[in-house]
Amino acid sequence: MFAIALGMSPFETITVAISSSIFIIAFTWVSIKGDLRKLANELIEDNENNQDN
Repeated sequence: MFAIALGMSPFETITVAISSSIFIIAFTWVSIKGDLRKLANELIEDNENNQDN
C-alpha cells in the first residue's frame, strides 16, 4: 500500500520489501543475542554463587 501510494515501480517495491525484511531480521537477531548473553551471564553467576555455598 505504502509503495503504491508513492508511485514506486514493482522493482523498487521488491527492493524496499527485501531491505525492510533484512533490517527487521537483523534487529531481532541482535536483540535475541543480547538477551541470551544476559541470561547466560545470570546463570553463570548463579552457578558460581551456588558452588561457593
